[in-house]
Amino acid sequence: MKIIESYINIEKEYQQSVVAIGNFDGIHNGHKALIRSVIDLANAKSKMAGLITFTPHPRSFFLGGKNFYQINDENTKQDILAKHELDILFKISFDEKLSSMSPDVFFYDVLKNGLNVSHIIVGWDFKFGHKRMGNVDKLRELAKENNIGFDAIQKQTNNLSKTYSSSSIREYLSNGEITKVNKMLGHYWFTMGVVISGAKKGNEIGFPTINLRLDSSIKIAHGIYATNVYIQETRYQGATYYGARPTYNGSEEFLETYIFDFKGNVYDVEVKIEFIDFVRYDLKYENDYELKKQMEIDCDNVLNKLQYYNKNFSLLDN
Repeated sequence: MKIIESYINIEKEYQQSVVAIGNFDGIHNGHKALIRSVIDLANAKSKMAGLITFTPHPRSFFLGGKNFYQINDENTKQDILAKHELDILFKISFDEKLSSMSPDVFFYDVLKNGLNVSHIIVGWDFKFGHKRMGNVDKLRELAKENNIGFDAIQKQTNNLSKTYSSSSIREYLSNGEITKVNKMLGHYWFTMGVVISGAKKGNEIGFPTINLRLDSSIKIAHGIYATNVYIQETRYQGATYYGARPTYNGSEEFLETYIFDFKGNVYDVEVKIEFIDFVRYDLKYENDYELKKQMEIDCDNVLNKLQYYNKNFSLLDN
């Protein structure tokens, strides 16, 4: 998947592609339907299949990077998109210039004269342009006037008629409702990062952990999770804690994972943590002995939940 971070002076081989437009936060089942439509049509037309997305997320831009959380950070998002059969990812910088474009200016400057796309596919509720003044009908009209193909896919819902929604998934994440997150995504939610040195408190009580900093754009509930850990593409079972270590009066949040049946030095190595289920919320314990007893219980519960892991639902276990 070729990543292009501009819409100006695009090489000819990347023009005339079939594209979807959106933020694609989480790449949930609704997004996947959109991506499948792009790939199928691109293959039928012998064109390249592309996505147009924006960085930072427009809502994050308007909020100054505060009080807005994402389902995936940029690195994880790219990792997920690379697993699909896409040819191009257009990562457009969402800045003051782009945010002030009217729907018409956005269409002509970015889509027609910039990327020179051949066909556009969007979701049923797509909005674009300054103050989100443009909608699906406006984009369809502009595309028709310029002989560019256009489709809007229908609302995508689960078997309970609930619409696949990034905002719902963010809420589930913040509440620790990982199984609901995973069902909405259509795959196990995961994050990735480089292992850093920690306070080594886990070593002292017999549960050594690897430590990552979760990207500040991600908000998940503090607590214990049943996870898989991927180290150089090998999968291990893990018990993952996210929180600020209240037993030790901590203030900084860390992602700490105890890996079952693993010994080795993985400092400065990139790992991926795949969240299978939630075990319990964070608690403060009186001392190390009480914490160790609870961790023994947690590990038993984690292993029990990991029995139900489904390899076919994973994006990482290949």
